[in-house]
Amino acid sequence: MIYRLLADLMMVLHGAFLLFFAIGGFLAWRWPKLIWVHLAIGIYNIVNVTLDFACPLTGVEKHFRREGGEVPYEGGYIAHYLDGRVWPEGATPIAEKVGFALLIISYVGFFVLRSRRKRRATREGSVVTRT
Repeated sequence: MIYRLLADLMMVLHGAFLLFFAIGGFLAWRWPKLIWVHLAIGIYNIVNVTLDFACPLTGVEKHFRREGGEVPYEGGYIAHYLDGRVWPEGATPIAEKVGFALLIISYVGFFVLRSRRKRRATREGSVVTRT
């Protein structure tokens, strides 16, 4: 019972990991320190997609499913849970491109906002008050 619960927890955490990959850069617009976590996740995903290796989160989930008496699914998390459900079957390469486009757009926006904030702070800090 506990292993099935742990497997389900890993499934949810993996989904949150992927969701954060898609929108975390935009969240960093509001909470700038998140950019470092998002950058690490972005680099990890770029390496994973480029080298096409099995995600350790999937491996942990499958381990818990086996320990819980279930037969783990074939393939990876995205193919099992998202392909054909969240987007049309076979469109995973397009979804990956959309995810990486969101990453780039969010980073451009992050640096534009950061630059504007710095300029505004510099301008406000350089105002001389007269007495």
